[in-house]
Amino acid sequence: MSQERFTTSREVYHRIRWDSRHDAREFVVGYDAHRGALEEMPFEAFVPDGEIPWHRVWYFKRGTLVVWDRKARIDLLSNARPTEETAPPQPVTVPGFTPLPSWRYDARSGAWTQASREPGHALPTAAALTVATFNVLFDLYDAQLLATERRIPAALALLRETNADVIALQEVTPSFLKALLSEPRVREHYWMSEGPGAQTVTPYGQVLLSRVPIASLWQRVFSRDKRIIAAELHLSGGALWVATPHLTSDRDASGASARAVQVEALLEWARVLGSTSETEASDLVLAGDFNFGDGAPEAESFARAGFVDAWSSLRPSEAGETFNPRLNSLAALTTVSGTLRRLDRVLVASASGRLAPESVELFGEAPLAGLPGPGGQALFASDHFGLRCVLRRKAIESREAPSTALVHHTALVLIPPDDVWGPIQALRKKHDAKFQRWMPHITLLYPFVPEEDFETAEAILLDALQGVEPFDVTLSTFGHFEHRANATAWLRPDDQPSDALAALHAKLVAALPECASSAHGGFTPHLSVGQLPLSADIVRTLGEWQRAWRPLKFRVGELCLIRRKGDTPFEVIRRIPLAQAPRAIPEHEDAPLRDALASIGAAESHEGHAARTAAVEQLRQHCERIGATLHPYGSYLLGTDGAGSDVDAVAIGPASLSRDDFARALLQELAPGTARYVADAAIPLVKLSLGGVSFDLAYASRPEGVPPEDPLTLIEQHGERLDPAGLRAVLGLADTLGLMDAVARDAERTARFRTLMRAVKTWARARGIYSHALGYLGGLSWTLLAAWACTRATPDAMRSDAALLAHFFGTFASWPWPQPVTLTPETARYRPEGKRDLLPVIAPALPARNTARNVSRSTYRVIREELLRARELVAKARASRTPSAWAALFQPLSANEAPPVALRLSVDAPTAEDREVVAGWILGHVTALVYRLEGDRRLSVRPLQPAQASGALLIGLEVREARDAAALSWHPSSPLFAAVEAFRASFQEWTHRPSGAVLQVEWIRGNDSARSDTPAP
Repeated sequence: MSQERFTTSREVYHRIRWDSRHDAREFVVGYDAHRGALEEMPFEAFVPDGEIPWHRVWYFKRGTLVVWDRKARIDLLSNARPTEETAPPQPVTVPGFTPLPSWRYDARSGAWTQASREPGHALPTAAALTVATFNVLFDLYDAQLLATERRIPAALALLRETNADVIALQEVTPSFLKALLSEPRVREHYWMSEGPGAQTVTPYGQVLLSRVPIASLWQRVFSRDKRIIAAELHLSGGALWVATPHLTSDRDASGASARAVQVEALLEWARVLGSTSETEASDLVLAGDFNFGDGAPEAESFARAGFVDAWSSLRPSEAGETFNPRLNSLAALTTVSGTLRRLDRVLVASASGRLAPESVELFGEAPLAGLPGPGGQALFASDHFGLRCVLRRKAIESREAPSTALVHHTALVLIPPDDVWGPIQALRKKHDAKFQRWMPHITLLYPFVPEEDFETAEAILLDALQGVEPFDVTLSTFGHFEHRANATAWLRPDDQPSDALAALHAKLVAALPECASSAHGGFTPHLSVGQLPLSADIVRTLGEWQRAWRPLKFRVGELCLIRRKGDTPFEVIRRIPLAQAPRAIPEHEDAPLRDALASIGAAESHEGHAARTAAVEQLRQHCERIGATLHPYGSYLLGTDGAGSDVDAVAIGPASLSRDDFARALLQELAPGTARYVADAAIPLVKLSLGGVSFDLAYASRPEGVPPEDPLTLIEQHGERLDPAGLRAVLGLADTLGLMDAVARDAERTARFRTLMRAVKTWARARGIYSHALGYLGGLSWTLLAAWACTRATPDAMRSDAALLAHFFGTFASWPWPQPVTLTPETARYRPEGKRDLLPVIAPALPARNTARNVSRSTYRVIREELLRARELVAKARASRTPSAWAALFQPLSANEAPPVALRLSVDAPTAEDREVVAGWILGHVTALVYRLEGDRRLSVRPLQPAQASGALLIGLEVREARDAAALSWHPSSPLFAAVEAFRASFQEWTHRPSGAVLQVEWIRGNDSARSDTPAP
């Protein structure tokens, strides 16, 4: 009889739960009800740690098919495995890390036992993983004040509520571990990094719990109390590593130096796991107590290494303090400085882009119910709040999507000339397992864009490499990288002039930031010559090679785009020479375009810019008298302002000058009736006019104790201490400076950018899609698109303003949304999520933010249609070369193009100022009405810009199919009517609504109209 092990009911349950090929809703569980008969329940209703133990589960069914049966020994799920299974990887070896056993509760023996080092088949990739981290506060000091006997059960309850797949705990003591190991849910669901022996938590330490099987477990010990616990989780589709640190705090006199050593150990761990040069790097998660705040040098070190901070990425405007002595009585007890800090973090590094934070929140913020603590104050579970983060994890196959993801069968490389191949190939033929696949090469960008994007990539790179002269390389010295199972031996390319390769690589990454992820751990130029076993003989072997080697020198004059198909070797597809001469600019091509712009008042006006400059200087003096500095940004600073342009600016003052005080003081400075303070805007503004120039002026106060300094320095060093409105205002300036850095390579490019931006702005305004408030793109978004087009344009596209405009519309009319448009390598990591990321255009300053989050389903369609229309009109205008053909591009939306049915929103108020305030509220909240209207999927919505600042706002309505015409009907029971009534209700609830202000919403179709409080005729 076969003695093959039969899969347990618990294993089947987890396979159904985790396997993305199965829909848990299709399964039922059959169990022994203790009444002599079997009963069934839906799979999703089964509670593993509830009343039904595993031994009473008898079968699982999918529909009517029994897929697992204990008695009949049927197991259809475990046998349904892929036909090809790769051998399990060899354990990774990271210097300084030593292996640990993982632990699993054995229900048969009723004890925790060391888990097998062969955990079996990896669980299929889950769509999301939830990670929780919590410093549970040891009681080694002041135990009489901490009520640990109450806090431990409370902490366990909080952890249950997180429903986390991976839990990282710090300051775990043997007594806390004992309670943890006794917890039924932990016994049922989790692998553990520590067992009953409590070796890593004596007197205290970290513990990892994982519902995903642990493939290997490691520790890096710094002292009796300080260590890193790291686990490799057994998921298919690529390794996932999770580590929990508890770094030394500044309470220790040598805290900073000890923390620096610990941080470097974590970064080295990350480098080793991501150091394989031609295979995909592992996904990494760090979750724990880092004991440093935002803006600390350690935070910058992790960011440079490719780690994304989940909190600052997803909730940049919120401080997120996990250690808060003002709210938490235990934090007040344990603090030394009294400072509020975000000490606990979840950091994610995913070179593949497969793993990204989706949501993050605090837990444990409320005090425990019942009696106060020993000190008479409310008792909390810990002096830290916990952090719960959901990570979205895509299957590795998703990277094969054409034109939107990097691939591993293309690369950008530097290939030595044939006449120096001999000695290199002699070594490679003997030692390099990839001798047949790769030619001798120095990798520059890998993985790379798909072959179908080679033409675009070549054009971008040709432009980026202008001015890069050929240089010399000498292959003279051997080195090596250590991996899990072996080491890669390579030749170091010494360049002349020095750092020419590094400068070349930097230009390439700047030109193609989406390929920057391949530079995980930094760029180390090398030419691989073979693989060697991991042993003490590596140095000796390389030394023998070195003594026999004769340096090879060659000239680098071109880069190569290579690709392979299937198992065939790589081949050169395109060659990109260095030092290309710029092409001549054709004469007279731009004259018709400029004439068309001048005819509608959109040409550059030096007089208008001079008037705005004079007004800016006047406002600067007003601000200085109040005690603030003025920083204009946006179109004025970029030099793309035109007739009627207002000026965006931020004033920065001391902590003692509040926003309201600044606004009052400024209004006293200015002439009556020329300014008003909009206090209830998302970013409170002073709207004012000086010399006929309009300003939108925001304000930010420096944190207490911070002296006047450059705004960028203020963000970098103290951004987490700015209030949300102040931070957003200063980020507006930082975004503008980032745009200037991106486009200001030379005077000609800057001039082209400014003309492009004026043309795009004029076109977008004419077509009614230049408005963030209405759900289209605002000025920053359009400017970012123009900057992207300029920085990625080919030399042909940059030869004239008309060619660049054609490149702009040609690019974005066919852009593969929701692929983000990003200007910098740092923001290229942005991952779109949800309905607010339909058309992501990412701001250049960190944290990465989508500037087009108001775009809805309908306005997205409008923008796409307008871009397609513009592309066609530009092509016709370039062919005809007449001002009238160009004027058609800037033709405003006509009555014939307007939707047949519309809502007209108008306001009335006692004074002109009140009417302006109410109109501003309508404009700021109209997207809420758009989203409500779009709740009826039959409707398409097109908000139309008011002709005047406080004029009526029209929202066009239409349906795509004649059978959906009922969606346009106007009666009290229609979804359309209900959406309008909900919007009217929010207007009535507006706290700062001026007395006597009235909102009227009319439904209009041809000559018919009706208000929202009456049915249509």
